Amino acid sequence: MKYVLFNLILLLVYQVVAQEKEKIKDPFRLDYKKVYENMHYDQPLRPQVHYTPITGQIADPTGLIRYKGKYHLFYMFDEWSKSRRDNKGWGHATSDDIIYWEQHPPITNTVIDNAPGSGSGIVDWNNSLGLRQGVERTMVVFYTDYGRGPSLAFSTDAGKTWVRHAKNPLLPIKEGFRDPVVFWYKPDRSWRMVIYEEPGISFYRSDNLTDWSFLSKMDGFYECPDLMQIPVDGNEENKKWVLIDGNGSYYIGEFDGTKFIPESKKQPLSQLAYLNKGEKNTSYSTKDVYATQSWKQSYEGDGPFYQLAFMMIKGAPDHDRTWSQQLIFPVELTLKTINNEVKFCRNPISGIKKLRYDPKFWKDISVKPEDNPLEQIDGDVFEIISEINLGSAKEIVFDIRGEKAVYNIDKQQLVFMESVAKVIPTENKIKIRFIVDRNSIEIYINHGEITFTRLFYPELSNMDLSLTSVGGEFKIDNMEVYRLESIWLKREQELGYKRKSVNYAIPNDKR
Repeated sequence: MKYVLFNLILLLVYQVVAQEKEKIKDPFRLDYKKVYENMHYDQPLRPQVHYTPITGQIADPTGLIRYKGKYHLFYMFDEWSKSRRDNKGWGHATSDDIIYWEQHPPITNTVIDNAPGSGSGIVDWNNSLGLRQGVERTMVVFYTDYGRGPSLAFSTDAGKTWVRHAKNPLLPIKEGFRDPVVFWYKPDRSWRMVIYEEPGISFYRSDNLTDWSFLSKMDGFYECPDLMQIPVDGNEENKKWVLIDGNGSYYIGEFDGTKFIPESKKQPLSQLAYLNKGEKNTSYSTKDVYATQSWKQSYEGDGPFYQLAFMMIKGAPDHDRTWSQQLIFPVELTLKTINNEVKFCRNPISGIKKLRYDPKFWKDISVKPEDNPLEQIDGDVFEIISEINLGSAKEIVFDIRGEKAVYNIDKQQLVFMESVAKVIPTENKIKIRFIVDRNSIEIYINHGEITFTRLFYPELSNMDLSLTSVGGEFKIDNMEVYRLESIWLKREQELGYKRKSVNYAIPNDKR
């Protein structure tokens, strides 16, 4: 009997130790039962107009490809954790319009691909790899294999299945060497790669996508680069190259096929914060968006250029949700001349119009300190588009479910949560646009040359919006407010989940 009791004690100790080891290994691992109970998109803080996988953590959008009218989105992903630990890989989703998404199985393997990191994607339009079969052109993704080096996988069936190339790795592995972005360089009809090579980025050239030769290096970058050539003010005869860092900061300049020549200082999206990386003192900002990447619409790198990035949780993902983090709302990238200076602008894609309903409009309305034109509106998913004449006011305050965006007129400064930016009015007017989701607020200022992006965690009972004046009176020249319909209603119908409301954040069982 004592041996049975001893063995039972040993078994219990073993189980406790095993559970503790599992917690140490990944303290953010998801509970299977809770995941099963949350197979829908109607949770209180679940984004309704931003992409998230139905479960798990999402991070860098990576490998954005457009092929035969379909947009392929790949992204850093762990299906069973709020962090990327044991199941790190590339998730996959597709869309016809970058608004409504269909999630697919991951295309990489955590073990075989050595917890793969970020990269990019292309269509091998001229069969440089020599792998085309039948009518479908070869789709190619380039990824970071942390055990081998930069690698590629290809698909000959329009993205349904993927095969690792036999010549992997494409370049020898070394520390701080990751995030390859590949594009077609039309002037000499060959391929280019821009890749993070600590503490900067390097450029490589190839004719066949497997053999790469070094061209040049540029310091002062950290991770996840992107590079594209954009017309200035829509003029196809006047284009500039934009080189983008992982945090969305950028240079405008020229690229001669070998090296990038900046024509401006490096510009942030908003206020910078710094994170030092050891002795190399590499700095980057994570206050707004991270790991920006864009779809180029043709093999020649033509626009329109649509960009995604992810919103990073500050600190550990110590929450009880079955998903973690989210992507930004897709933006179109343009170059515009503003006050005699070329600016990089980001604005929501026009597809947002598909989601609008219940519109409200204001025109030529004066707002005094005691007024609130948004008083009769409440909810959790909105778009607000405003053009404001500053008048005699000292401050203009938008309050979105308890978070205030404050424009100080004397300082010409907009403050929202931790973001701060100089905003210069034109003819005493500013334009401010919001996309408000259950767990995020994005702000686009004037022509989109300044943008703020923030995760936030409002009180579920606070559905209030307000627009108020401090110290004087301002005028609303024009303002539009729309509720935005969830992008997940069709998918939830397929899952057999029925909502009581399409807009409010309060869960079904508490309405």
